[in-house]
Amino acid sequence: MKERLLQEIQLLQKLYGEVECSPNLEWIIIKDFKLPAGWNRSSTELLILILPSYPATPPDNFYVTAGLKSINGNQIGNFSDPVTQIEKQWGQFSYHLDSEWHPAADIFNGDNLQTFVLKVIDRLKEVN
Repeated sequence: MKERLLQEIQLLQKLYGEVECSPNLEWIIIKDFKLPAGWNRSSTELLILILPSYPATPPDNFYVTAGLKSINGNQIGNFSDPVTQIEKQWGQFSYHLDSEWHPAADIFNGDNLQTFVLKVIDRLKEVN
């Protein structure tokens, strides 16, 4: 699994720039993740926790720098702020793929961290 995750992290670095990860690859942070229009900032850190059962099980939830708000001030659905993860405060989106997740041995032939990030982008476009 470690080799696969390292390949996926390299892919994310090519697409999104600097990626920080824990020594045991239990989490990754895209350092300057661009947000779609409608938020109170143009970018955020994006934290993704990697479950021990990955890639069979997709990441569950995603986290952004605390203080994220919709630009019009509406409440964000399925969002909690602040929550603590990796000794830092984050905003948490409750987000679950489950039946939509179909990984394959080759990261380019099935779901991977990049496809998860694409789903995150879709969710963030739903700003209220």
